Amino acid sequence: MKHEPTQMVDFDSPNEEEQLTVQRRLFTYSKQAITAALAVDRIMVNYPAFAESMHGVDRVFQLGRELSIQQGIQITGLSGSGKTALARYFLSSQPKSTLFEEGFDALAIRLPSRPAVGQVIGALLRRLRHPFPSITAQTLDIKRQMLIDALRQKGTRLIFIDEAHSLLAQTRAHGRSSIMFGNVTDLLRELMDEAGVAMVLLGTEALIELDSADAHLANRISARFELKGLELPAIWHGFVRSFIKQVKALDLTMLSDKDEARRLFSVTEGNLRSFKRLIAEAALVAVDDRADAIESKHLHTAFERVNGKDFPKVNPYAG
Repeated sequence: MKHEPTQMVDFDSPNEEEQLTVQRRLFTYSKQAITAALAVDRIMVNYPAFAESMHGVDRVFQLGRELSIQQGIQITGLSGSGKTALARYFLSSQPKSTLFEEGFDALAIRLPSRPAVGQVIGALLRRLRHPFPSITAQTLDIKRQMLIDALRQKGTRLIFIDEAHSLLAQTRAHGRSSIMFGNVTDLLRELMDEAGVAMVLLGTEALIELDSADAHLANRISARFELKGLELPAIWHGFVRSFIKQVKALDLTMLSDKDEARRLFSVTEGNLRSFKRLIAEAALVAVDDRADAIESKHLHTAFERVNGKDFPKVNPYAG
């Protein structure tokens, strides 16, 4: 039995652009079309780099509380490469266990561009549904200990830190508060040491410079993975074919052709977020066109709606 995806919703709350997209869809498309698009959006494909990264997450999740050695990994990739999707997938697919309270085995937060210790403590307390998550300078030390105690009590084994490359800016952004309360990296190390949780840092390639921000935290990150490989034609074609096989509401067979897969790669540049956005939009268009299968005309309309008519790339799909 899977957990309810509460942490997914908290972790990946829609930004302003995504909210506008949802509002537009509700206005533009039928309920049936939106249902089909949501099914497309939820599909996950375990391509090689994704599978390797997931194996690394599984490993530190299992070992985090079993060994005295701190467990941490780093997963990097370009924006839209699937880092957040990996965390969401993991959070929503954990089975029940008597070792932790259901829904709190793994948590996830997203760092702002200039993270502060109080922000991170408050965010994690909210994930733990603590009744008083607000932090002030006077209560920070108390809430820090409350967080450690709550993680132990709930049996939390792993924390995802999305946008972790923002850690590199911490000393520049909060020089004075860092002297008083420590850096966010100090807090993450303390959570690993005192609460025994594993840490998964998700971010851009800039994360390889973590040593410069906190060598002690970097030393606790034992493995590094990079979400890449979809630029290879064979892997990309296999990814597309695996993806379309999982779509039940609509026939996407036309995309399984190698030439169509190459065109799709050219359109999306192999970016998973761009790929899903285009296919979900094409599904919306096709369902409201009362079609059983996606055709080039649906992709043509989807391309225009996703990118706008003034997008510098030429729309490669026939009208």
